[in-house]
Amino acid sequence: MQRRFVSLTRPQERAPAGRCSKTENRPGKRDRTREGLLVKVGLAEVNITPPLGNQIPGYGPKERLSTGVRDELYVKAMAIESADTSLAFIVIDIISLELDSCERIRKRVQEATGIPAGNVMVACTHTHTGAPRPEGEYALRYYPILEDKAADAAIIAYARREEASVGFGRGYEDTISFNRRFYMKDGTVQTNPGVLNPNIDRPEGPIDPEVLVMRIDNAQGEPIGVVSNYAVHTDCVGGTEYSSDYPAYISRTIKQLYGESVVSLFFQGACGNLNHIDVSGRIDAKLVPHRVRMGNRLGLEIAKVRDLTKTSADEVLLSTASRFITVSARALRAHEIEWAHHKLVELDGMSEESMTARQLMEKARAERRLQSQGKPLPTRAYEIQVSAIGDLAIVALPSEMFVEFGLEIKDKSPFAYTIINELSNGSGLGYVCTPQACDHGGYEPTGALFSEEAGGRFVQAAIDLLHERHAARCLHK
Repeated sequence: MQRRFVSLTRPQERAPAGRCSKTENRPGKRDRTREGLLVKVGLAEVNITPPLGNQIPGYGPKERLSTGVRDELYVKAMAIESADTSLAFIVIDIISLELDSCERIRKRVQEATGIPAGNVMVACTHTHTGAPRPEGEYALRYYPILEDKAADAAIIAYARREEASVGFGRGYEDTISFNRRFYMKDGTVQTNPGVLNPNIDRPEGPIDPEVLVMRIDNAQGEPIGVVSNYAVHTDCVGGTEYSSDYPAYISRTIKQLYGESVVSLFFQGACGNLNHIDVSGRIDAKLVPHRVRMGNRLGLEIAKVRDLTKTSADEVLLSTASRFITVSARALRAHEIEWAHHKLVELDGMSEESMTARQLMEKARAERRLQSQGKPLPTRAYEIQVSAIGDLAIVALPSEMFVEFGLEIKDKSPFAYTIINELSNGSGLGYVCTPQACDHGGYEPTGALFSEEAGGRFVQAAIDLLHERHAARCLHK
């Protein structure tokens, strides 16, 4: 079966992008070193592995208490400063984060460092074998610790900042990410229909094979950090042991190549409909576990790009801006209400102990659907944030975005490099689906947290902010 993925030229073939237009009365180039625009960067990683016995989220309400540690969980942070602007980026090995936790983290960072809360980006790796959600006695005791350590990582990174040189590059990896939604031969669409399923016709959508890299060296030219970005679900471990999934193996590769003190900061791309399952059956996880194979492949590609990337200690202009977009939940269609009734009848009489994780999740969703009938659609404001670091833009988006949205933002971005960073700034869980996916059904649209137009509105807000940040950058040139 032939795979489909987005048309993306390989790094060496990609046309230049993100250049500022020249004007007749543009002032001459200034001595930025003398103006103090040398960049300073600090990085840190703090262990946040919780006690055993906590619920591991990621597969619905079925009990899955942690029994061990496969890989330690971390919060990692980067603080970057140039002239009078400072930004902080925090990435937590957790499936999602709620808004109140994010606000407390940002507030603590601002109080300790002076970095404005709006200049702090808080994101999740979305690991499905990570720290618990704030539910239950254990977790409620753990969350204040998690929030403090998340802020601590940024505070430590800020205290460690030193003169640095940075550069940006891109790579390509199309063998570890797969669109998980498929047209079947009967015309329906299914999510994860199974390896070697003879009824599969073709994937519904693309993948995003771009690997984006930010190289960070100190004043002596020694590596201190590597920022990377890729789009594929961190859901290839399973079991009851804590693990940060394949980003742990990216980090191991980076540390083995460049030193134990080098921090690997990974931003999760738009991967709501992407995962690691190759339905053609070509990949045997018994030979090399998915997390190892994926992390090693990405780690080596990131290292290759990093080594080919030139760095500069100046010309790094920083800025950030946010926009809040209010969207409603999705109005359910008649067939979706029918599905909920049918599902509850199907599961009637089964004990929760006998149900699979998928059945428990479907039961909970069916119950929520029926409970919502006749009630006003709830609304919520979600933050879209864009931060610029020279030629690089980092777009923070809410929840689990379908890859099509990330690709559209990248295609319309005026920056040379655009990182998509989903599950950011306290957005919580939930799929932001394309209208096409809502029409076709499958697993992801069974949730109804976001209206069908939400994704388009988030994308437009991100594109507007990107152009605003790019225009402001050009004024400083």
